[in-house]
Amino acid sequence: MAKNPFAKRDEHHELTRRALIKWSVAAGAALGVSRAKIFEILERTGGKDVAMAASENPTTRSVHVVAGNGGLAWFTAFWPHNDIAAAVPAGAAVKPGGTLATGTDNKLTLSVDAPWKTLPGQRQVTAFLCGNNETHTRQPQSVVGLNGNNIFSVASALQSSSPSVIPIITIGDVDVGTAPGSARPANVGDGNGIVGLFNSAASRAGGLLSKTTDAALYKAHFDAFTQLNRAANRSTTKMAYTTASGAAQFLGTNLAAKLQIVQTDLDRYGIDGNTRNNVAAIGRSLIVSVKAFKMGLTNSVVLPAMDDDPHGAWDGGDINTVPGQLGKVFDAFMNDLANTVDDNTMKALGDDTVITIHGDTTKDPLNKGGWPDGTPNNTNTVYVYSAGHLKSGWYGSIDRNANVKGFDAQGNAATYNGGNTAKYAMASIAYAIAKRDERAISNFANGLTISGVFGRPKDL
Repeated sequence: MAKNPFAKRDEHHELTRRALIKWSVAAGAALGVSRAKIFEILERTGGKDVAMAASENPTTRSVHVVAGNGGLAWFTAFWPHNDIAAAVPAGAAVKPGGTLATGTDNKLTLSVDAPWKTLPGQRQVTAFLCGNNETHTRQPQSVVGLNGNNIFSVASALQSSSPSVIPIITIGDVDVGTAPGSARPANVGDGNGIVGLFNSAASRAGGLLSKTTDAALYKAHFDAFTQLNRAANRSTTKMAYTTASGAAQFLGTNLAAKLQIVQTDLDRYGIDGNTRNNVAAIGRSLIVSVKAFKMGLTNSVVLPAMDDDPHGAWDGGDINTVPGQLGKVFDAFMNDLANTVDDNTMKALGDDTVITIHGDTTKDPLNKGGWPDGTPNNTNTVYVYSAGHLKSGWYGSIDRNANVKGFDAQGNAATYNGGNTAKYAMASIAYAIAKRDERAISNFANGLTISGVFGRPKDL
């Protein structure tokens, strides 16, 4: 049925409003103007409805953990397969004492070391048995692909509707692949490197505005110039001067100082001289990620994890200490997200952040002796914290007798197919990042339906 003229007018109005918001936020991010200031300007010029729409992030932020070179096996110590954890067969790589999470959509066992135990059932992890065993690589591919695109780049493409200073940051040698519309990543060596990305050259030691008094004087001079210039009072140019004035202030602001890791951060994450170096590295990256998310400086961080091929974890006793350290880091990260309010949206980051965990191999869940790299039916696993956008618990299973079940496009048990299950899992991650907007992910999902199957339907 043809649209009536009023429907067409309203649709055009909405598209125009979106374009105004997108342009304004993007321009402000490029110039270093805080989004809070941009919303203030939009409210004055476009009204409260426009400002409120702009202050909402249409997508979540995301943290993607890539636990290569066998490192993913450590995370199986958090969320073991349900039947194996229930039986604890002799020789299995699982600790006794695991409990079933309550209120989840599918069964999910929480080990004695698992983080996030206090989260409600709908916020618990979604675990996908998917992809293939890719033993001994730091850049697994079968658990990140979505119809020829890399899920990390898909996330960046979706998040382009929420502009930030540096859209995606990668740490070390992680591979984010490509996807149409994705941003070029900024790469750093470690968590501390993220801090340096936002160190204004003008405000550094020796820079023109390194002294607070100099920075304030520069801003005052710029403001005086705009007020003396008659053009500053013209409606056509006044907003440009306001925006440039914010950028002038940004030049004298060393954002790196606000991102620095301090001792209280390390204490909160349990990082001290006894913490394994690879666990501490994860913690440091997560600490800075929260601070960068708070200020709207980036939308996505992709980091390596563990990379230690833990064949001797059970035989040597590391299984009794490392998961506890790792769990404390992830508990502190979630606590930070829950208790940190986004400067722009004034919402808790825990409601607006998706976390994914990928890797090359989970190792054999039924054999802890030497913890072999092989997995039943060549399976792999991806874990997702979806902020409640996906149904929680396991999709796919390995039982105490090494029998494997995959799942189909409707989420029902099926013969295991690593390629298909990975496709469903990655589309589900995209759905969570897009905040249940199935239309937003349609170019990547290629006809897959996530809403009502793996994902919760969008609220109307």
